[in-house]
Amino acid sequence: MGEAEMIHIRKAIASDHSEISVLAEEIARQHHAHSPHVFAAPPGIERDRALWRSCIEMTNGVMLVAHHGEELVGFISAELFPQNGITFLKPRVLCHVNTLVVTETMKHKGIGKLLMTATEEWAQSAGADEIRLEVFDKNNDAMEFYRRVGYALQSHIMTKEIS
Repeated sequence: MGEAEMIHIRKAIASDHSEISVLAEEIARQHHAHSPHVFAAPPGIERDRALWRSCIEMTNGVMLVAHHGEELVGFISAELFPQNGITFLKPRVLCHVNTLVVTETMKHKGIGKLLMTATEEWAQSAGADEIRLEVFDKNNDAMEFYRRVGYALQSHIMTKEIS
């Protein structure tokens, strides 16, 4: 039996909050190391606890967790947004993936794909027409992962520091 077959995906609940915060700290450290001009230094799990609590409780989205046995090894957060205020764009319901995290020791075992698939199923059942996400330009591993699970480049976000 492969690792992915032993993974259980479910909706996050309040008691997952501490484990989510610890796992989120992994991605916060990685993001800060990669792009310190964008991401604040992770001071510990306390800073973002309110953010993760709000993701668990959100009514216009979903937070799913992946468990390997008793261990929380990944999570994903996504929200629905109506695209109806810009007249030259077709009205649609968009699902935006905010965060996808798989613990370093469990990467490349199919967990990210399971979380994305479960999110896609949730989004479709919630009436979404499309799923969107953002990946930093130099995060080649993430871009390759998303390509492998069927995502394609649609636009670029360009930035310029002015301060």
